[in-house]
Amino acid sequence: MNPPRGGRAPSRFVRGRARGGGGYRPYFYFRRNGRVIPAGGNSRHPQPASGQDPGAEPATPRPRGWNNPRFDGNARRTRASKATSIDCSFLRPEYYVAPEDALQVRSLLVDNPRAYPGWRLYFLREEYVADSELAKRIIAVEAHFQRSPDDYSVAEISKCGFFKFSASCAQNDKQLQVVWPTLSEDMRSKPLRTLAIIGLAMHTVVVNASLDAADEAATNVLCPNVSTVEKYVPLNEAIPKVYVRPEGFAAVELMASITHVRVDSLFAVRGIVSSVGEPTYNLAWQAFRCTRCQAEQTLRQRGNFAPRPYHCLKPRCGAKDDFLALRSSPYTRLLVRQIIRLEESSLSLLTDYDNTLPGELDIELRHDLIDAVHVGQEIVVTGVLKLRELCESNELPTTSSAAAGGDLQAYMLACTVLDARHVNREFSKFDLEAISMINAEPNSFKLLVQSLAPEVHGHELAKAACLLSLLGGTNEGSINVLLVGDPGIGKSTMLQNCAQTTERGAYINGKRGVQATNQLGITFSGRNKRVMDAGALLMANNKGHCLVDGVDKLASKQTLLLQCMQGGQLNLPLPGAFASFDSQPSIIACANPQRGQYDQGRYLLQNIRITPALLKEYHLVYVLLDKPSTTRDVSLTEHVRALHAGSKKRAQIAARFALKAKKNDSISDETANESVPPLDEKDSIMEQDYDLDKRLEHNSLKADDELDLLPPILMKKFIAYARQNVKPELNDDAAREIKWHFLELCRRSEAEHEQSQIGLG
Repeated sequence: MNPPRGGRAPSRFVRGRARGGGGYRPYFYFRRNGRVIPAGGNSRHPQPASGQDPGAEPATPRPRGWNNPRFDGNARRTRASKATSIDCSFLRPEYYVAPEDALQVRSLLVDNPRAYPGWRLYFLREEYVADSELAKRIIAVEAHFQRSPDDYSVAEISKCGFFKFSASCAQNDKQLQVVWPTLSEDMRSKPLRTLAIIGLAMHTVVVNASLDAADEAATNVLCPNVSTVEKYVPLNEAIPKVYVRPEGFAAVELMASITHVRVDSLFAVRGIVSSVGEPTYNLAWQAFRCTRCQAEQTLRQRGNFAPRPYHCLKPRCGAKDDFLALRSSPYTRLLVRQIIRLEESSLSLLTDYDNTLPGELDIELRHDLIDAVHVGQEIVVTGVLKLRELCESNELPTTSSAAAGGDLQAYMLACTVLDARHVNREFSKFDLEAISMINAEPNSFKLLVQSLAPEVHGHELAKAACLLSLLGGTNEGSINVLLVGDPGIGKSTMLQNCAQTTERGAYINGKRGVQATNQLGITFSGRNKRVMDAGALLMANNKGHCLVDGVDKLASKQTLLLQCMQGGQLNLPLPGAFASFDSQPSIIACANPQRGQYDQGRYLLQNIRITPALLKEYHLVYVLLDKPSTTRDVSLTEHVRALHAGSKKRAQIAARFALKAKKNDSISDETANESVPPLDEKDSIMEQDYDLDKRLEHNSLKADDELDLLPPILMKKFIAYARQNVKPELNDDAAREIKWHFLELCRRSEAEHEQSQIGLG
């Protein structure tokens, strides 16, 4: 190997045939005294001789590398005119990715002001100014916390590390509004800075309370708070960072209305947790103490390389090494992150499950929000919109697959997570007017039955059962409905309309085979199968509805359905563990006969492929037959004509409701007061069902009649409002009728089979 020209080669790095000149120059670097130096970048060039121009080229030619370009702007070969120092800061790992919150801060000196010991926990760059607007706002928020000790428990906040900051509580404080009148606007437009101000104020209150408690314990003569041989009293440690959980500052919005223009702004979304990723842990900041001046500084940690300080940041201290790592310092922060996926659940959207999917958004949980939710839970998340590169999926775990480099993905950095069961739905003024007009109809129940799947004609009793299941009851129980009948009669159409109308639902098409069976229960996805995905039974949990089209084709998953309908739980066996999830949805399913057409000469279990145990769990079972009838064909023709004639006016129905007079508050006054002949004890149940089916049918249509039915979006809001605010109760007469109906069913079953086939389960 030939020695390089211009002096000896570095002792710690030798590679290639030659070091300089026009020979091969490798693109490598090495570390010396904590600094990252490129190969050949620290070579000592000889000083120019006396009388020589200092700007002239040195005698030893510089090696060709990053800082020695071969072509200039005019594409001509050039040489450097003088020896310039090489800036190798771009080789440090801190510059490979953008730091958190777009703050290019590598390291900082912990120089907190005396009034605020946690200043550098919240403001990395900004210096403290006593009479600034920022200082006045911090003092005002601190005074607000001290005036409301019942709303903010200092001991509890110091223990858990976070607190809830309500918008109503802040707006009711007149003194805070005088100093900071734009608090709500700043929270929505500049949330990170506003949360830093509020968090620093609470951190100062907690620190002052801990110091007062320490002074009081030290002056206590009866029980001095000092360490002895028999008793150890820990020292007063530094208070870590306190996080703010805002509530009520942003209204719930649609995910489709959130664009990239609103990056770093606060908003709220509502949805169901469809996927939960595995929590990840990494060191975000590492604090060091200089052994010479005892100054504390913290360094940002990025990637697999753990950098250490190479000089002290305090002025007049020239320490280059011997820095002590502080693990218990509040400036040594462990970043814990978890990615979940939220599927939107809104009353203003109608989802076509066969063609489109509901909106989804990735949510990043941090710190105390880790493992605060589970799959299938409906939550309301308030957070800040962020962007990240998909190529960084290795460092930022996500449920989305990585795409080409340079593509940006929007996600939400969660600040507050609330259970949707404690957050009521909000209805606009026009929604309430339309709901009240529907309620004021003479026969509102008949109108709702006709508006549910209007394409299906002649099966009003089955549609009424589906509607009652959508409305639910007062208790937490579910209402399961099974529709069995000939193909092409409209069972799938009824289920699709129910999926669009229900407040919270999931639709499974059993005709898709393996894909449908995988969507029913809990599955695992991701690169290492560490992402838990919720199935349809969990997505419809908590008073939701799971619509199963073709339940007879889910032979391998009927055990899972039976387990959910009987016990209300889904068991998940894992390697070395066992988990169970609460799942109590209402299931509306349909099934086709095995031989293509329903055979009335065979029993129900002989016509469909369903186990007897699963069939027993359905509360209502309807057999829909396609019988040829001239009267029904004529009625169906008139119904289709009137339906298409009135479909153009459906968008104006809600507006017309505002012009009608409010009559009463009864949900079905006409049906209750209708002149119906009294039931005779000898009337069979089939005759009574026939009478009810006739009463729910639409009146005979004339040649120019049109069907003014309710739009599906209005029906969805009406059902959601009824489930949230209406609690129906049975009177004594209705209870006696239900009792007599059940006894009649038992009597008929006993007369046909010599013993009753109806169980009490």
